[in-house]
Amino acid sequence: MTRRFAWGCVAVSLAWGLLMAGADVAWSAAADVTKERVPLRIAVAAMISPEETLTVYQELMDYIAAKLGRPVEMKQRRTYQEVNDMLGTGKLDAAILCSGTYVHAKRQYGVELLAVPVINGSPTYRSYIIVPQSSTAASLEELHRKRFAFTDPLSTSGYLYPVYYLVSRGRQPATFFAKTLFTYSHDNSIEAVGEGVVDGAAVDSLIYDYLQGTNPSLVARTRIIHRSPPFGAQPIAVPRGLDRATKGALRDLFLGMDQDPKARGILRKLGVDRFIPGDDRLYDSIRKMLRVVERARVR
Repeated sequence: MTRRFAWGCVAVSLAWGLLMAGADVAWSAAADVTKERVPLRIAVAAMISPEETLTVYQELMDYIAAKLGRPVEMKQRRTYQEVNDMLGTGKLDAAILCSGTYVHAKRQYGVELLAVPVINGSPTYRSYIIVPQSSTAASLEELHRKRFAFTDPLSTSGYLYPVYYLVSRGRQPATFFAKTLFTYSHDNSIEAVGEGVVDGAAVDSLIYDYLQGTNPSLVARTRIIHRSPPFGAQPIAVPRGLDRATKGALRDLFLGMDQDPKARGILRKLGVDRFIPGDDRLYDSIRKMLRVVERARVR
């Protein structure tokens, strides 16, 4: 049975050692002659566990290299901001970004939306607020003076949404919760809740739903007490000024993957139905939340 991966924002890492070293992973699946050509540099900020992601994203990078006739280097960094900075300063040719990360990169660097994934029939996902199975909390409000886990400061589902929810009700996270921490990984946040390290967390619905099938014993120790409205799914973006030929080739490749039998297998493993042309309006609700949070001067 083919194992499905989650196209959700977990961490921008393949392995902790690579992270700390700031190393990059390079794959060249095309013919030897392509090694003489300039490689495509692609960052991935949408992955599940490091060990499993290595295999499925190697397939994706190999597919891109073979189709475009160029070697591909996959760039890895620990935080979403580091990837944004690389994309915005021309150190990347493309990146798979989290939705909130894309909004920040668009505002900061003017990056361009290339394609959006359709997952379970929709180009959207949600934030889940979860608690330990044994918790008596039935709402986010009942986590007052409790310990809470966020993921990354640029994460929509793992940070922006719960903060927006609080500040729009006149609350500040620093005083509402007894303690907060960043896990930099949605699966780490789920584990922290399941282990009782924290009393609640905000996580990516795609990752949570994925883990229900792959690690049910972990998810069974938690439960969902709140679901956010839908947000635009994690897109593929390119830097402003990327040459037209490369941008067009990448767009055509992603938009045509569901028509290629070999690529359909990769999509299944990623948990993606297909890619569609990017519509920036998908992310307007995130921009609205961000404006509210920034006006509140969250501390």
